[in-house]
Parts: sequence; C-alpha cells; structure tokens
Amino acid sequence: MTLVVDASAVAEILFGTEAGRRAAALLDGHELLAPQHLTVEVASVIRGWSLSRQITDEQALRAFGEFDALGVEQVPMMSMLPAVHALRHNVSAYDAMYVVLARAAQCSLLTLDARLAASVPDCALLP
Repeated sequence: MTLVVDASAVAEILFGTEAGRRAAALLDGHELLAPQHLTVEVASVIRGWSLSRQITDEQALRAFGEFDALGVEQVPMMSMLPAVHALRHNVSAYDAMYVVLARAAQCSLLTLDARLAASVPDCALLP
C-alpha cells in the first residue's frame, strides 16, 4: 500500500515525539510518497528547531540521516500544478501538492496538521 507523508508528520517522526510515534506506527508496510519539496520543508523545520534550541546541532544532523533512511520517494509535481492551483482557495500551494499527490495515488495523506486534515477530509489521515 502507498501513503503520502507531509513534512509535519516526517519531522515529528524523526524526533520521536508522541505525535511522531503515533504517525510512525502507521508507516509499516507502506510505500511512502511525497512531493519533491518535502526535503526543503523538513530541512526548514529542523533549522527552526535548531535555531530555537529545541534540538542540538548533533540531533539535527542525525535527523537528516534518519530522513534519508525513511526512503520516501519524492515525486516531481510539474504535471500536477493545474490541480494544485485548483485548490488555491482551500490550502496553501505547499499543502496542495501533498493533497494532489495523495488523490493521484489514490491513497491517504498522513499529516499532523489538523487544519490541513480538516480542509481535505477525503484523503487526510491524522494519527
């Protein structure tokens, strides 16, 4: 089975938070997909946590290795931009990419973003 994961879920999984552990429990047996911008979003979250001293530099560097080990296939989204644009009134372009990919792959979107999940109940999965 396939599952699209967003940056909110991946970042929390990498740091083993309570929410991250709930999300990680749903990954077993799934092929993981995400739009290509996942790397930038995860790096941005880790950067923010590092700058605010929520994590150490060592933890940040370890998280980057663990991120790679998750094996998330990152999908080019150029051909899906019209569908992303169609969601412009509901969600940000960043979030729309996850939604469009989940719909195209006919699978759920694992997110820890309650606002996003409420906006797209047809495909969002909150752990």
